[in-house]
Amino acid sequence: MRNSVGGIIRKWRKARMRSQLHLSLEMGISAKHISFIETGRSVPSRKMIVNIGEFLNLPKREINRALYSAGYAPVYTELSFDDNRLKPVFDAIDQMIANHMPYPAIVMNQSWNVINANESAKSLMSELGFSGYENLIEALIHDNPEKSKITNWHETVAGVLARLRHEISMLGGSDRLEDLEKRLHLCLSPNADEIDIIDIQPFLSTKLRVYDKELSFFSIISQLSTIQDITVSEVKIELLFPTDERTREFYGEDA
Repeated sequence: MRNSVGGIIRKWRKARMRSQLHLSLEMGISAKHISFIETGRSVPSRKMIVNIGEFLNLPKREINRALYSAGYAPVYTELSFDDNRLKPVFDAIDQMIANHMPYPAIVMNQSWNVINANESAKSLMSELGFSGYENLIEALIHDNPEKSKITNWHETVAGVLARLRHEISMLGGSDRLEDLEKRLHLCLSPNADEIDIIDIQPFLSTKLRVYDKELSFFSIISQLSTIQDITVSEVKIELLFPTDERTREFYGEDA
């Protein structure tokens, strides 16, 4: 039942904290009909599944799964990274991270595997000892806080953990992400991920001791919201920017 179209809709409706009445008003049908869909007594049309999915802000992968469960063809493609049809998008991403030089920029998939990076980011990851890891969370898990070149390691990891938990809630569960979340959480000391209300900052920065310098960055994360392909919709681009004059000067930028 959990993997039926009704079970999928019920799970996501509850995850998004919507009532059957709320959903019925949005869809223009009775709450009784929503109940019938969720219990399997009625099969929604292909269009209704897509509309419900969009209203509940479901990941494209989940909308396709609901359609499959109801016996319909998927709406969204899931092409391989090297498919020529995705070339314009990945060319644009390549240009984006190249244009971000001299600052670091990395491209990750949904599971935080690094699939591309500009030269500045590759150099920085090498300095941090992360270049041997395909997955950025795995790199943090295996990093020793006492010897790490991330000088505010616990604060940085707590911030990453919060991001990871938000992504899991938006995705409705991912075995890989949930495993990474549990292991990363164990790396933190008790209460390390609690906010210090005395030291609230306008944004969190990652402080590094690299290249015999003290550098500091904040991140802007971009995703492609209008893409209709699952593979590309799950890609995120992380752009690092300097938070202080010393870091700007290191990269040859005037303050």
